[in-house]
Amino acid sequence: MSEERAPRERMEYDVVIVGAGPSGLAAAIRLKQLAAAGDRDLGVCVVEKGSEVGAHILSGAVFEPRALNELIPDWREQGAPLVTPAVEDRFLLLTKTRSLRLPTPP
Repeated sequence: MSEERAPRERMEYDVVIVGAGPSGLAAAIRLKQLAAAGDRDLGVCVVEKGSEVGAHILSGAVFEPRALNELIPDWREQGAPLVTPAVEDRFLLLTKTRSLRLPTPP
């Protein structure tokens, strides 16, 4: 008995990036920027095992924006939902009853 299989959907890309973390997304954005600057059409796909981008981020939404400023200079004007810049840094060791302030790692 021969089983007929339905044809699989097929999508072709020039570049496939595994992981939608900061590095993967930065790589995809930069590749598209370089392709556009060279007037080239480049198909870029980012695959992520999480249910959504950021699903595996544990630290919350605190980040150093320097790399984002270089990658997308007008990200603030585009309406990024970031409203409160961090003005203070603390590194704490939490116990069951108190917190101990430690030197901030470099």
